[in-house]
Formats: sequence, structure tokens, C-alpha cells
Amino acid sequence: MGVQPKKKSGIFTTLSDDLLGQVVNKVKDKEDRKSFSEVCKQWFKVEGLDRSSLILNFSKPGFSLPVPSRFPNLVSLAVWDCKTHTDLEFIAQNCPKLESIMIECREEKQNGDDGGILSPKGLRALGEGCPRLSKVEIYGPNAVGDSGVAELLHSTHNLETLVFLNNQLISVAALRAIGSTSSISSLELMFCYNITDEGLAFLANGSISKTLKELIIETGTKITDAGVDLLRKMCSLEHLELSCKGESNKITDIGGVGISAIRTLKELRLDNVDVSDPTMVALAQNCRNLETLDIGGCERVTGAGICAFCNHKCLKRLNLDELKISLSDVEWLVLGCPSLKSVVVNHAGGLI
Repeated sequence: MGVQPKKKSGIFTTLSDDLLGQVVNKVKDKEDRKSFSEVCKQWFKVEGLDRSSLILNFSKPGFSLPVPSRFPNLVSLAVWDCKTHTDLEFIAQNCPKLESIMIECREEKQNGDDGGILSPKGLRALGEGCPRLSKVEIYGPNAVGDSGVAELLHSTHNLETLVFLNNQLISVAALRAIGSTSSISSLELMFCYNITDEGLAFLANGSISKTLKELIIETGTKITDAGVDLLRKMCSLEHLELSCKGESNKITDIGGVGISAIRTLKELRLDNVDVSDPTMVALAQNCRNLETLDIGGCERVTGAGICAFCNHKCLKRLNLDELKISLSDVEWLVLGCPSLKSVVVNHAGGLI
């Protein structure tokens, strides 16, 4: 009768998946987790099950689409160089617990009915397959069009944060869809050059006006005083950033005074907006909860304008970048506004 070879044993060969999961959960370093997953098949599987965040680069050599299937418990996902709607469908099928996703599209050619690389079908699949989705960021000039935005919003029910960066396709129809939502609290439209007054009207008059707390718009010259003035209807807005690039700036004190009617504002950034002292006076009088004011590049604002904030009870941070303000005006403001903690004066302007 032959002697059976004795099986090797040890603590690492007897650990259950649950115990291994507790171990790998303590490993935070990216390279250490990679080494952990290479020990054996069990450790490879457990490390994938424990992963809550992941970055996928579709253009990376050797990348395989089935990769996401190893990480069914992902909560946060970043996808670089996403190319087709089938990529989104596969993610939706394999990552049902996603709460946050960032999608970047580099392709210059346009696809689908509205030209977006991410078709309405793919975005609908993402929303339906990931019911916990609360944050979506989409980057790229041709990443998504109006109908794609509409399908995404129609299929998601817990979306709180929506970001578009460098998009040349979304326009009025997309903002109409966004305006009709009642869950979004943060909206960023960065370098989306087809945003117009008509689009802002849908935001100001829609259901989103009651829930939106943060609005960031950095755009060209298609927005005017008429659109900005409508923002006064946003009854919950606490954080507003408005940046206008280009020589033909169409936002003046008419829009600035309109912004001052948003009494819930706590943070306001006006970058290169053509406002002056009347806007500062209106903000100081009406926005009593304002804590941060950034008017960098608003070169028409003078010392008289900033001194309107003397006796303001909440202002803590003030950015006067590129403004020509006298030292005496700054001293007067600091002495008259005891809540003020910092004043920034830099670059082309400075104290005079």
C-alpha cells in the first residue's frame, strides 16, 4: 500500500474568502494590492470582490473589455477613452453597485443620431443597470448629445451630480431635460459652448430650480444678462460660478444685480465678468449669507464697490485678483468686516 503525499497546509491556505476580504480591505497601496492578487486564484478573486474603485483606460495596450466583470462591487469607476455604447452596456451589466462614474471620450468622429459617441442606448443601459448612480461626469467634445443626456436622465432616479466638460454637442434640448429633473443638486457645464439664455431659462423655470445647490458655468459669449437674470428663480442655490471667456462679454451689472436676488448664496465666483460697483453694492445688501466672493478679472470693480461689504456679517474670503484696489480701501474693508479671514490681491492688478 503506497503512502499518500501529505498536503501542504498553513494559515494562508485555510483562510476563507471572508477572512481574506478583511485582510485585503486593510491594504490601501495600489502596488501592494496588485501583489496580493498575484498570490493565487483565490486571492485574485477576493481582491477583485473587495475593490470599490477602479480606473479603466481603454486605449492601454492589452486592455480587455471583460476586465470590469472581475469587480462586481465597484462603487466608483473612471473610464478613459471610452469608444462605443457597448462599453457602457458591459459596465452596466457587470457593475450594478456603481454610484459614481467618470467617462472620457477622445474620438473626434461623431456617431449616432445626435452625433454623440455615447449613444442614447448605451446611456439608458447605464442608468437602468446602475440604479444607485448618483454622480456622472462626461468629458469630450463629441462624447454625448442632447438625446443621450435625455435618456440618461430618464433612466436614473438618484442622480445628484452631473458634470459635462468640453462638450460641443449639448444645447437647449439637453438643458430642457436637465431642468425637468428633481434630484440634481450639483451641475457643472465647463466649456460647453452651446449653452444659451434659452437653456438657462429651462434651468431657472424647471423642477431643478428647487433642488440645485451648486451651479458652475464656464462658457463663451452666448450667455447674456437676460439668461443670468433668470437665475434669481433658483431658490436653493448656495454656490454659483460664472466664467466668461472671450472679448465680447455680454454679462454686465444687469445680470450681476439679478444674481444678488439669490439670497441663499454662500459662495460666488465671477471670473472675467463685466460687472462693476453696482453689482457689489447689491450683493453686499442682499446676499447676507455670502461667505466667499471671487471677482478675479472683474476689472471694472473699484474700491468703492468692495467697501460696500463693510459691516457684512458673514464674508470670510475675498479674491480681488487682477483688480486695482488701493491699500486704504482694503484696510477700510478689513476693519469694517470682522468676519473676513483672507483677501487675495495678485498678478496684473495689485494694490495701488
